[in-house]
Amino acid sequence: MDARHWPAATDRDAYAEPFLARADAVADAARSARWDDVFAALDSGDDPDHPNIWRIGGASGFTPLHQAAWHGAPVEVVRELLRRGAWRTLRTADGRTAADIARERGHEQLTEEVRPEPGALPFAVLDGHLQGLVEARVRPALTVRLRYAQTAVVHEVGALSYPVPGMYGGFALRAIPDGVEAESWIRVVGGSGQRHVITREGCRLVEEGFV
Repeated sequence: MDARHWPAATDRDAYAEPFLARADAVADAARSARWDDVFAALDSGDDPDHPNIWRIGGASGFTPLHQAAWHGAPVEVVRELLRRGAWRTLRTADGRTAADIARERGHEQLTEEVRPEPGALPFAVLDGHLQGLVEARVRPALTVRLRYAQTAVVHEVGALSYPVPGMYGGFALRAIPDGVEAESWIRVVGGSGQRHVITREGCRLVEEGFV
């Protein structure tokens, strides 16, 4: 899993046990502010530079960066998470970025470290259109519960992979000036590929029939 991969499913049975064990180890260590253990757990897998991990099935959606903001971690810890590609724009289940959490907790130095670049796009509107597209593509065939990708993160990283368990494919999301381009496919269904453009006006199909 690379640094631009979003684990879509919130159902634990959608993942292999080694991944779950590693994600839990990262989450447990971050929740307890054991930063050396966080990095040791991250380094134990094939993707040590992927700090954007949350507890699968958990309620908060906190990554190590959110926990660092909560605890007021040493700035060196925060900078190492950012060096590894931690997403500043990622919002928790209740809608907070790491900067929001640091500010609420009074950690002003960290607030500046983790503050995302201001965005000019209506990301909440774009998120709603993307969620509608994902639901239209996967339901009713799949019942897996999902944590939807966030369009602000897509714009932060440029492109994001969003594979959906059971879909035998998923979504490739790419930032464009006025929104997001979403390419989706089901590998076991010939000609299933679709490309949509998502803007503030809505979600528009622009190509289909590939893959």
